[in-house]
Amino acid sequence: MPKRARRFTRSLLSLLVLVPLFAAAPVVAQEGSPGEAGVVVGTTELIIRECPDVSCASLGLAPLADPIIVTGDEANGFLPVAWRGTSGWAWRLYVATPARGTPYLARGTPGCQRLAIIFNIGIGEPLQLDPLLWLQAEGVPATLFPIGSWAQAFPDDMRTLALLGFPIGSHGDAHLDLVGLTDEEVVTNVLDSYAHIRQITGADPIPYFTPYAANMDERVRSLIAGLGYLPVFWDVPAEDWGEGISPEHVYEHVVPNVVDGSIVEFHVDAPSSAEATAIALPWIVADLRARGFRFVTIPEMAQPCAS
Repeated sequence: MPKRARRFTRSLLSLLVLVPLFAAAPVVAQEGSPGEAGVVVGTTELIIRECPDVSCASLGLAPLADPIIVTGDEANGFLPVAWRGTSGWAWRLYVATPARGTPYLARGTPGCQRLAIIFNIGIGEPLQLDPLLWLQAEGVPATLFPIGSWAQAFPDDMRTLALLGFPIGSHGDAHLDLVGLTDEEVVTNVLDSYAHIRQITGADPIPYFTPYAANMDERVRSLIAGLGYLPVFWDVPAEDWGEGISPEHVYEHVVPNVVDGSIVEFHVDAPSSAEATAIALPWIVADLRARGFRFVTIPEMAQPCAS
């Protein structure tokens, strides 16, 4: 097992050791403030800030699986926390508590008219590069989520995707519904997917994970986030994965449904990618830009809106 995989496995075991904290009664934070015991998830290092804004100075970096106490109500997307004797503010996507469960990204915080385009890759039809090349030429960000076994089966395509320069996360290692797997199988699926993509591209994928078939429950989310990967969903599916899809069908599933912070899911290796997605995407981008939306990557969408 690669060193990074072993490190993440140890992090997961540390998280599971901390689970009894979630079953405990509310603990007392420093200065006598009541709080809820939690844990750092979804990132290897969580910035603890002086105030609830991205412009505020950092007080320290809380590592994955570290205990952290939420001491009050959320403000501007940040949680007031007590960590290692320090009081500060932590971005909500990276703190799990019994009341909040395991956080995940399904839509960005509003206020900046942001949209994120993602491509889940692994259906197995011939890869259509035209949509991605068009986005690249137009300077439109997107984030790619290939399946690890697909990367192994089509290494030249995977390397080509890496050369385009879009951020690359993981869509799992196989066409498996993670909800039906054991804890060990979920962890193996996630770690193997990153290892297989890394073997082909020579670079670490970004720590963001989309579920196959858009299906994750709290157990699966906690396992993924405990490995240091942020679970990512989408609120606007383009519905471009099947046969006989028209560009009008794709357009109508996207443009009327987006809101500030939406994540829109497309495919580029589906049966209709060439005749539907590739044609509809320029229409979609043009109309959404005209409505004042700006496009960002998933790592950008996961961060606070800095208007």
